[in-house]
Amino acid sequence: MPDILIFDDDPDVAALLGEVMRGKGFTVAHYPSADGIIQIVQENRPRLVVLDIMMPGLNGISACRDLRSNMATRHIKIVVITAKQFEQDRIAAQRYGAALFVNKPFNGEQLGQAIVQLLGSPQPAAAPAAPAPPVVVTVLPGGAVVEGAGLWVILDAGCGLGRWMASHAALPRQCWLLLSRYEPSALEELGACAPLLAAGGSVKVAGPDDAETTLPRIAPRISAGLPLHGMKAPRAFPARPEATPLLYPMREGEFALAPGVMGMARYTHHPGSALAYRLDMSGRRLVYCPCNEVRLDASSWNRHELDKFRALFSGVDLLIHGYGRSSEQPRPGDGVNACCWEAVVDMATDARVRQLLLVPLAGASARDVAALARLRVAALHSSMLCSVAAPGETVVL
Repeated sequence: MPDILIFDDDPDVAALLGEVMRGKGFTVAHYPSADGIIQIVQENRPRLVVLDIMMPGLNGISACRDLRSNMATRHIKIVVITAKQFEQDRIAAQRYGAALFVNKPFNGEQLGQAIVQLLGSPQPAAAPAAPAPPVVVTVLPGGAVVEGAGLWVILDAGCGLGRWMASHAALPRQCWLLLSRYEPSALEELGACAPLLAAGGSVKVAGPDDAETTLPRIAPRISAGLPLHGMKAPRAFPARPEATPLLYPMREGEFALAPGVMGMARYTHHPGSALAYRLDMSGRRLVYCPCNEVRLDASSWNRHELDKFRALFSGVDLLIHGYGRSSEQPRPGDGVNACCWEAVVDMATDARVRQLLLVPLAGASARDVAALARLRVAALHSSMLCSVAAPGETVVL
């Protein structure tokens, strides 16, 4: 467990302070946002937290207040560092229990000495932690399921979900259903989640926060176990479980799924409201991005959009990405399933993805794509694993 957690969106500040404190024998971890700070701190159990005030999402003063108001974290020492040189902010930080209030720019060595005075000597290194449990990913014809950290994360409720659910006798106490879009192919077996509710489990459903408020309108079908878009509900489904799912209309940003399990949502290039999801679970990171038109010609993107997806995919252990055609085929006029697999491979190798699973969308051909994709990866001098996902394929991370 790290001695010090630094929450600051400025990587240079975090790197400077981290280097100073590591030189003094402390272990340090950095987070660019304070979103989900209570769960992060409870999971890592640091001795001290450093908070910037002006961060995206939760600001440092609010994070300080939350830490102090929680019985499990109120004992942790807090240092606030900020470019805001206003007495009002200093008073607020002290009111919520900050031990130090430091203005930027600061002298790294002086701040390091002040932190040493707060913490004393570094604690002896703990025994090596037990290996993290594996994360199991199963690719379905209309989505995927992630099992790990004591919960299920269902990625779209498409074809194959009901059959997969029926093959599992033991159901988890916690389950998230993350919908990438509200098209029939992503909702075909939405009612398959009903047994989770009937068993008394916690089911949380997230989907794009669209202008039509689609998520609240489809939620009753989950509770009732009703077919959607022609789905034939399996016989094991209850008629009407008493519980109802919790709904989370989702926009871009980070969110916590469970203690130590973080998610991130990003809008994708697809007609209507559509999202990609990144999951951080048990030390592994994966991205589910079924519908996203990556441009083969990167110059046709503005730098912001290009950097956004590079950052989302950067260094992930597994990227599940849909494609609708090859670069030799004409682009559909309406843009549906327009992404070519070559563009996905190029983006994934550029982002240093470790393993890429290409998912053929409706009407897309899988013939020879896997072999051609591996040749393209080799030509780009990358060691990335690449294949076309087979329905029911399982990946252990």
